[in-house]
Amino acid sequence: MPLLPTKLGANAALNYDTKKATAAAQHDGSQKQSKPSMPFLMKIIPNSVYRLIRSSAFFAAVISASSATLAQMPSPGQIAQLKSMSPAQQQALAKSVGVDIGNIGKQASNNQPNLSENASNTTANDSAQTEIVDASEQKNADAKVKESRSRIFGLSLFQGDPNSFNPATNVPVPSDYVVGPGDNIVIQLYGKENATYPFTINREGQVQFPNIGPVTLAGMTFSKVQELVDTTVAERMVGVKASTTMGALRTIRVFVLGEVKRPGSFTVGSLATMTNAIFASGGITDVGSLRNIQLKRGGKTITEMDLYELLLSGNTKTDSRLLPGDVIFVPPVGTTAEITGSINRPARYELKDAKNLAALVKMAGGLTNTSHAAQVSITRVNAIGERSLFNVDLTKASGKAFKLQDGDQVSIGGALDYINNQITVKGSAKRPGLYSWHQGIRFSDIISTPYEVMPGTDIDVALLQSMSPETGRIETRLFSPSTAWSHPNSEHDPVLNGYDEVILFDLSSDRPTMLAQTTDLLRQQSRFQEREQVVFITGSIKFPGNYPLTTNMNTESLIELAGGLTESAYGSNGEITRYEISDELQRIVMHINVNLQDEPRALHPGDTLNIKQVPLWKKRETVTLKGEVMFPGPYTILPGETLMDVLTRAGGLTPYAYPLGAVFSRKELRELEQQRLNELRSKLEADIAVGNTETSVGKKELEAEDTKALLEKIERTKPLGRMVIDLPLVLETPEVSDFPLEDGDELIIPRYKPSVTVIGEVQYPTSHFFDNKLSTKQYIKRSGGTKKHADTDRIYIVKANGRVIEPARSNWFRVKSEGIEPGDTIVVPLDTESLDGLEIWSKTTQILYQAALGAAAVGSL
Repeated sequence: MPLLPTKLGANAALNYDTKKATAAAQHDGSQKQSKPSMPFLMKIIPNSVYRLIRSSAFFAAVISASSATLAQMPSPGQIAQLKSMSPAQQQALAKSVGVDIGNIGKQASNNQPNLSENASNTTANDSAQTEIVDASEQKNADAKVKESRSRIFGLSLFQGDPNSFNPATNVPVPSDYVVGPGDNIVIQLYGKENATYPFTINREGQVQFPNIGPVTLAGMTFSKVQELVDTTVAERMVGVKASTTMGALRTIRVFVLGEVKRPGSFTVGSLATMTNAIFASGGITDVGSLRNIQLKRGGKTITEMDLYELLLSGNTKTDSRLLPGDVIFVPPVGTTAEITGSINRPARYELKDAKNLAALVKMAGGLTNTSHAAQVSITRVNAIGERSLFNVDLTKASGKAFKLQDGDQVSIGGALDYINNQITVKGSAKRPGLYSWHQGIRFSDIISTPYEVMPGTDIDVALLQSMSPETGRIETRLFSPSTAWSHPNSEHDPVLNGYDEVILFDLSSDRPTMLAQTTDLLRQQSRFQEREQVVFITGSIKFPGNYPLTTNMNTESLIELAGGLTESAYGSNGEITRYEISDELQRIVMHINVNLQDEPRALHPGDTLNIKQVPLWKKRETVTLKGEVMFPGPYTILPGETLMDVLTRAGGLTPYAYPLGAVFSRKELRELEQQRLNELRSKLEADIAVGNTETSVGKKELEAEDTKALLEKIERTKPLGRMVIDLPLVLETPEVSDFPLEDGDELIIPRYKPSVTVIGEVQYPTSHFFDNKLSTKQYIKRSGGTKKHADTDRIYIVKANGRVIEPARSNWFRVKSEGIEPGDTIVVPLDTESLDGLEIWSKTTQILYQAALGAAAVGSL
């Protein structure tokens, strides 16, 4: 469709397109009635315009307001006309037909059902909608492919608001500005006559000056206009002078074509430059050139603009001012190369004249301070479609002059993460970390005195881990820091190499754990013909475990590295377990007895050194006596020592002791009870959760406060680990009833307290003074009797020593063989069979009763 004349008004342009569209529709109707398909609109309309069309926006409002004959879809000509308009022209077109663009979105949402009804008149619309979805999915896929590629540097300039790049209109007009039709000129006369005349240059390029006549100004620069007006006024009006200024400037129409997002004709200000027009067109596409933008005037190219000069150096010399009818043409992008890695501004750059590597690096902002210019990789697609790799040294002239080709990918190498002249100090040093290495540096140069290590450091042994300069393999050796300090710069003060690690040990940390990384490295570098350079030490040693096999390691140095012998070591006896592979590839195991007092034995890879322990050796064991003994407190025991032995050493019992109520507990039983309590808490939490979600008849939801109190009660329950003993019988017949003690045992001898405790399902659980005339039933009656849910058939008695009496039910209250005694506890349990709704509570209550019985019995004494 030919472009409309510039002076054709908005309504005339619309009517012009309307007539053509109507005629085209009538012509097509005689042959085949159809509507423009939506996929066609997708191809020719920008995204923003298409969204307006689809939502009954611009065309539905403007065309329906203009003519009822245009209720159908717009013609391709109308679409092309709208596409070529700037936003200001679109707004003017809408305003001319009485449509407010600001309300289009609202109208779109209100009119959407009507449009759908109109569209549903044809079955072709369904297929069109399907094609729209397919086209949208294809567009999203293409967008993802574009995002995966590096964008050309400079395209982000057009992502901002284009209105922010409009030419300024409130700045002084430059003297070389060429005036033309439409410009406003203000002439002020002063002197003999004072007047101000605003003139608009007409299409003939003249202004009608009062008392002077027409004056031709078009085509002259503003400075020439000022001179002409001054001369004309001075010659024709005696005693009058003139001052000429510019008023409102005219608009001009230019064309922006080629690789821009919205090519077409645009109306811009007369001060607009090439960049202003490009921004008005939406900017350059991803395949457009930024370095060869051409300005054509009268069919000839008068200048070329390089946007990189503006972006990289701020030079606007080539950003020429536009004249009416100018054409800005953006050709496709030329040669490009991508640069990544240790570069300040990684991107894809368009190359122009300078196509060498140094020019590309300069455009990309130069190398970073962590780059390795000597390692530059360039990937290039060769003539047969395969990728080739070139390694270039950018520090050399030949590397800087390397010629790039279209599509090259340049990667700048970076500095390595490790430091090549470092020494690492680990472990028990006051200042561990990295130290600078230089030729001839020794251990004493880094840590010169014992004051530079932490208190408690083992200054007799340290490990040095090195990397062999010949093979690159890890090697280890031992040295003595104390000897190095006393003999500096000697063979005892090791010379350090780059990448060495000095590991200092304290007297408490687990050394195999500290050396785990070193032993792992030694295992990894082992080969079929080379065993793992690792040894093992077990037995009576301070830090048993795996250790590196250091240079010239023997039994003495391994024991020293492992922290030395413990007190349980059996003199100097040890054993080396060694295995070797015979010529027949069979494993041969050897056990070698060694005397540690003799000459140290050399160790082989994989050896295990076992330091034997004193026979029947045990660690120091203690028991505790509390209460009514003559000398209470902890006592160290020997293996096999009995309760009577310790009581004798403690001076026996006091006159106030109550042996019948003695409480004896054992450490392993306390640990077992604590484990059971933990299991109980976990199970109870799960049962409470199930009970709270139960909705069947007979179940009652547990109150949150009750469950919390129950869990807290379990938390407060302390394990006793109690064992039932008959201390009076032990005292009377020790040869029969006495028993050996174990580490952690505890015996509590209470003072005689004549009381009996009643707990459980009674009205008032409490303690009562002992009366040998009262029976179990009478004690319960003194506590108010049993509650409603008490289980009277299962009442039992916990004796003062922890023993439980459970007589036959038939003669429960008539048992006289073993009656109530001081310190006993009567327990009335809960009847769980009649309380289905409290199943969780009943289970927990029974266990809590049992766990608390010992404490209750002791407390009642």
